[in-house]
Amino acid sequence: MPWLIADVAPELVKAIVSIEPTGPPFIDAIFSSERTRPWGLTDSPLRYLPSPINSTAPLETQIVPTNGTGNYTCIIQAPPARQLINLVNIPVLLETSEASYHAVYDDCTYEFLVQAGVPVERLKLADVGIHGNGHLHFMEKNSDQIAAVLERWIKKIRE
Repeated sequence: MPWLIADVAPELVKAIVSIEPTGPPFIDAIFSSERTRPWGLTDSPLRYLPSPINSTAPLETQIVPTNGTGNYTCIIQAPPARQLINLVNIPVLLETSEASYHAVYDDCTYEFLVQAGVPVERLKLADVGIHGNGHLHFMEKNSDQIAAVLERWIKKIRE
């Protein structure tokens, strides 16, 4: 949802904190391997430059190994990549916990965002000393510690 909101009203979005977002791009990795998000991050249209011509299959894709875990292959745009024109000025923090099922494919979402010209930072909680968390951060015993890390990033962006 944040991608759609930022695309429709970029002037109203200061930043996006993406805590283990829906992903990976283009496919449903949890319940199947079917193509479910033809616009990369969403199943609803996003504004790209240049504009896609075919709304059924708007983006040409390629399969690449992930630069992160090395345990997953990513589907990203085939070059030359189209730019998410309304998101290119919105800072994004993409955060993933260590023991989440997202840990294997959030790097693909990161690579897709970089390729689409979005200013994204990658935060793996293990890299800042927060270990063992699953997908539901708000239910973890150390949820306040996670919230503090996210709050620091938000405050940095507000400066």
